[in-house]
Amino acid sequence: MAANNERLYAVPDLLKSAYYACNKIQRKKYDELRAPDVDLQICCESLFQIVKLNTESGGFDSLGDRRSMVGKLQSEVHGDLIRNLCGDAAYYGHIDCLIFAREIGVPWNVSSEENSYRWDPLACEAAASGGHLDCLMYAHANGCPWGTSTCSEAADHGQLHCLMYSHENECPWNEYTCFYAAISGHLDCLMYAHANGCPWHEETCCVAAQNGYLDCLTYAHENGCPWDEETCDMAAGHGRMECLKYARENGCPWDEYTCSSAARYGHMECLKYARENGCPWDENTCSSAAGHGHMECLKYARENGCPWDENTCSNAARYGHMECLKYARENGCPWDENTCSNAAGHGHIEFLKYARENGCPWDENTCFMAAKYGHMECLKYARENGCPWDENTCFMAAKYGHMECLKYARENGCPYGRKTFEAVVLYCLSYLKI
Repeated sequence: MAANNERLYAVPDLLKSAYYACNKIQRKKYDELRAPDVDLQICCESLFQIVKLNTESGGFDSLGDRRSMVGKLQSEVHGDLIRNLCGDAAYYGHIDCLIFAREIGVPWNVSSEENSYRWDPLACEAAASGGHLDCLMYAHANGCPWGTSTCSEAADHGQLHCLMYSHENECPWNEYTCFYAAISGHLDCLMYAHANGCPWHEETCCVAAQNGYLDCLTYAHENGCPWDEETCDMAAGHGRMECLKYARENGCPWDEYTCSSAARYGHMECLKYARENGCPWDENTCSSAAGHGHMECLKYARENGCPWDENTCSNAARYGHMECLKYARENGCPWDENTCSNAAGHGHIEFLKYARENGCPWDENTCFMAAKYGHMECLKYARENGCPWDENTCFMAAKYGHMECLKYARENGCPYGRKTFEAVVLYCLSYLKI
């Protein structure tokens, strides 16, 4: 009994207890006062509920072992109440809640599978990500397991002190510690990890370039971290000109994806730099620019000899970029049936009309795509202008519940087969939730 009474945090914090007992109006009034803030989080509320259930159960024993409280209430305490209680406490930095939870028998983590308990490094991860060293130290000292994700979380959120503690206490780490330090731009964590033997791989340079952290990219490269074409691809695709220049000036390879990535996201400066410095490109540069509506990139590419193919027109039609489609056609870009089917599948009637009026071919897939996505106007236009169809038009309309398209198709002689009936039955059953 004496030993039990000497435990720390034997009862919840009194200020939190009083605040929890208040209604919304009373809490609002308290919050307006010049009084200590009360950080009432889900972990606090869960603990108060457990204490309340224990009191109401009729089995309250003031002299009993607090560690058995949750065990005695298994039938009343549902899994959601305690599943991540320790993790929540660690995440919010509530060392009082964490210690109290453990004292009353809350496991580090609870599995929902068959109501069985399982140990999980969640509390350590949560503490590390929030920089709550006291919670991390308590959790580790009291048997909470940890793994490589603990170091990764610390690095990702720039919590160097937690990363140092974890490593100094033999928490494992892997390449993702450096990866997450670089992706979030935490140079201090990256330097510490590498200096202490943490491995890294090409993705470290890649994500540093992707997010524009030149200091992390420079440090990684100067200290032997490998890189590959993806470093340049990501730098160009995210408009990180400084990182792209640094990478190339220091021998990082690049490929066609560097240009297509720059064009896809409209980073003209990166596209020009890449081409002016010998980066290869292919048809994907034009199709990427057209698909995302970057007219300036498309024109630059073509005026500088970049090849294109049918995908340039079909992408422009699919994503609704008329200026790009017209430019492509007026400058000799080829197109095929996919231009019409993509326009119909996305309900772009003006694109479908433009394509047909300018000699673009179509096939059964145009009606198929219009019916599949319920674009009645496109379906009618296609049929009224001689577009072929087959039984897949009815099948798609039935499968996806587009009754208007199905009726139109059947009333206008579209063939159908057994799979159309099956699709109708399945759709109806799905609607009725049978």
